[in-house]
Amino acid sequence: MNKRIDEQKLIIILRGIAKEKLPKIVKALYDGGARIIEVTFDQKDENTLADTAEKIRLMKKTVGEDLLVGAGTVLTLPQVEAARAAGAEFIISPSTDVSVIKRTKELGMLSIPGAFTPTEIMTAYNAGADYVKLFPITKEDIGYLKNISAPISHVPFICTGGVNPDTIELFLNNGAAALGTGASILKKELIEKEDYAEITRLTRLHFDKIKEAMSNI
Repeated sequence: MNKRIDEQKLIIILRGIAKEKLPKIVKALYDGGARIIEVTFDQKDENTLADTAEKIRLMKKTVGEDLLVGAGTVLTLPQVEAARAAGAEFIISPSTDVSVIKRTKELGMLSIPGAFTPTEIMTAYNAGADYVKLFPITKEDIGYLKNISAPISHVPFICTGGVNPDTIELFLNNGAAALGTGASILKKELIEKEDYAEITRLTRLHFDKIKEAMSNI
């Protein structure tokens, strides 16, 4: 699974997508080249365990085993366990919680916790994280990404803030091992209009920019 992230370099983030629109959106992303998709828990929703698990199963059913599916915004052990039971293969969190990391690894999934300071990053990595989501970080913080990547060069970072076709090369050239985005592809107006062709085009554009960036590194 690490190899797939290293090669593809892009995780598509699904946040707040209605279940009835999920199959067509996932198919549009897949047609654009996406093979790694994360669906997030909604911490304000009391039914988020069941709803997110259902979305994970639905995504797998829509495309099949060729799609690497994970859960995002994971904050608790029950969320880790519900995601795994539904078929999730990786767990992404906005924070570093050692118990979440360890349970994720016990269940055979990739662990991608969020961290920002050197202490948080090393706590996450030493607890077993496969990648560390540098969070929060945007293109305005690129100097921090570059500086932190020098002394902690053995830790692979995933960056998710402000990733779009114009910033992909900037992030990859300054220490990011992979990227995550949702807003630059799954635009609200496209979802409302059900413009799946444009979602596919935008997905393909992101991968074209990744290929171009990697050829320049």
